[in-house]
Amino acid sequence: MMEASLIIRLPDAWVSDVCGATGAVIRFQRCLPYGTEGGRSLIEFDEGEDAERVVDAIRRHPSVERVEVSRTDGGRVSAMVMNRTCRAGQVLAASECFMVAAQSLDDGRVRWRLISGKEGSLQSLVDALRGAGCEVEVERVGAVRDDSVLTKRQEEVLALALKEGYYETPKRIHLSELAKQLNIAPSSVGEMLKRAEKAVIERHLDLG
Repeated sequence: MMEASLIIRLPDAWVSDVCGATGAVIRFQRCLPYGTEGGRSLIEFDEGEDAERVVDAIRRHPSVERVEVSRTDGGRVSAMVMNRTCRAGQVLAASECFMVAAQSLDDGRVRWRLISGKEGSLQSLVDALRGAGCEVEVERVGAVRDDSVLTKRQEEVLALALKEGYYETPKRIHLSELAKQLNIAPSSVGEMLKRAEKAVIERHLDLG
């Protein structure tokens, strides 16, 4: 298996028009076929002043049949979007590739992160997407990344810091006290925490 990142412009989807008009960054949690031509997507984006404008723009798009919206405690808007047509979603569902994550870009295109199946399945998907009218750029192809972004030691140190209140305001514990519990130098604790925090942030933002 291989992991790939594709940049795609979808010819019949709402995401290009909505993101281009509102500047919203849409994260796709799941994409599934809907009927013989459509698709359904579970999406989320950050709550903000334009949240209602974004939802309204999705609802009014001619490709959209229905939108169901909810808001999370973490300041995000989640929605299920039912599309009358979604050629890219239908092509993906018929392929031997699996979508791991997808997110819109500021020009209305979408970055797909995929895991390919048997040899040739990725190229077959790219060819089929182009045949369906999608613009496709293969951004990256490589070995499947390990989803464990932290080493075992980094995970232990980060978990202890969180448990003991290092990330609370005000802090309930400081580096010197964490270092005593771990029996290592404070500078080593600080370095491990910085590396662990960077790895977690990069994976969350899909920058790794």
